[in-house]
This record gives sequence, structure tokens and C-alpha cells, in this order.
Amino acid sequence: MVRTSLTACCLAISLTGCAGDPVPVEPSRSAQPEPAAAPQTPLQQSTVPGTQRYYATELRPGDCIEPFPQTYLVTVVPCHVPHSAEFATTYVLPEGPYPDADMTRLAQNGCLPRMRIKKSKRDDIGMAWVGPAPEDWPRDRTVYCLAVRMDGKKATGRVVE
Repeated sequence: MVRTSLTACCLAISLTGCAGDPVPVEPSRSAQPEPAAAPQTPLQQSTVPGTQRYYATELRPGDCIEPFPQTYLVTVVPCHVPHSAEFATTYVLPEGPYPDADMTRLAQNGCLPRMRIKKSKRDDIGMAWVGPAPEDWPRDRTVYCLAVRMDGKKATGRVVE
């Protein structure tokens, strides 16, 4: 059986600095293994109306996620429900050896230019990401870029354009 595990890390950064230079915050999350096969339909529905579990490969920009994902299996909730993150985009890491210590920098440099955050929300929103673990490299090189509140609180409403 093929198993996929991830390294998930929270990185809050300012999206509106004068020079556009991101300011990293210490990583705070790690991931657990999860089966790699992705279904074509939602896995299950929870007790919150409109909540469904998906693999990250099925996410669309603007999908709201609660709780913060620890693996590629995520729970999508309606955006009016308090949520930990909003899916913004993906980034495929370049080929080569596993980036180890450079993973955060590569995810940040790949995600930030691709994230389309509403102008009115940019001062409050940072980024987090979920990416491949060393044991899944180089088969898995996709980073999933997430918009998160920089104050660590749950968001309501959408922030991705």
C-alpha cells in the first residue's frame, strides 16, 4: 500500500509590505501519513451542512477548510462558518534533491506571487502551506498554498479573489 505523508507548516507573512518581502513566522504544524489514492467524489459529509472531506488535489481556490489540514485529506466547510484556512493555489516545487531546510523558503516564494487575496483583506492575511514529506520526494512535489489569518484566529467569509 502506498502511503503519503506531508509536512504541514504554518507561515504567516505580510502580503502588503512596501517591498513585498515576506516575514516568516516559525513553523507550527506537522503532518501524519495518509493514503495517496484520491476519490472522484467527496468522501463523507459531516454534521455541519455543506461540509465535505476531499483530497487536496480536488480543492478549488476559495474553498474554506476547517480544521487546519494535517494531511492531504481536508474538510471543506461553507465560508460563512468559522474556518482555519482558505485554499488559494498550488505550486510545484522544482526537480532536484528534497529541499529540506529550504522547503519553507521555496513554498513561500512559490505561493505568495500566486495567491490572489482581496485587497481589503491583505493586512490581516498570511499564508500557510501543506507540502510533500522527504519520503514522498520526488514523486510528490506539489505545495498547497493556504490563506490564513495572521492573528491565528478563525476566519469567516472569503479572502481569496
